[in-house]
Amino acid sequence: MTVAISLKPAYLMIIGALVVGATFAAWWFLNAFACGMNPTGCTGFSLAWDDWEALRYFVSTFVIGAVVFMVGLWKTVSRSTRS
Repeated sequence: MTVAISLKPAYLMIIGALVVGATFAAWWFLNAFACGMNPTGCTGFSLAWDDWEALRYFVSTFVIGAVVFMVGLWKTVSRSTRS
């Protein structure tokens, strides 16, 4: 027995965008928190794109959100070209 989940493409795109946005916000918060924990103080922080120590935990969620968004976009485009 197979279970088929049929979500509207717009819902998939919204869910994917929310996952990517929430992941980015969590990564930004982690960078800000790390900057605040610096014993010498912190006047500003930047997103460390080259720091894979923290980023590796968020890459999978970025990819999942992007894939869900792209599936929704693909369904939208394929549906509009059929009609």
